[in-house]
Amino acid sequence: MLPSELASIASAVSELTATVSLIYVGNSDSAEHAPYKGVDPAGNHRSNHKHPVGADQFHNQCGIAMIAMEDYFSQHELGLLSTEHFSRGSETSRNRLKEPGLRAYWIKQREILAGAAPTYCAYIDSLCTEETTPFSKLT
Repeated sequence: MLPSELASIASAVSELTATVSLIYVGNSDSAEHAPYKGVDPAGNHRSNHKHPVGADQFHNQCGIAMIAMEDYFSQHELGLLSTEHFSRGSETSRNRLKEPGLRAYWIKQREILAGAAPTYCAYIDSLCTEETTPFSKLT
């Protein structure tokens, strides 16, 4: 198996893990998953109660999703992913970035990364062209 094939498999597994984790957090009825202004990953406006463990879990899951997106971007830039594979990953990421919680996380991370990774930031920004949609309404 070629290294590029292994990288593609690892990237797909990473993105799948992040998506499953976000689904778990999004299906939670607890307000403890609301680290950003009372919005949970499902887009439900709840109390601004912040449980430290829930906030850490949410932050980590969003970080994993963003790392998966960065992995797709970097591999494509290096010629390790085909255009079709990159397009598929981009559409999956575009759909995930419709989730209000992940979008809020990206906005905060963008402030940190803009100077260090302007091309990556422009790529993620290009995926954020649509309004956010509560998780429960995504198809």
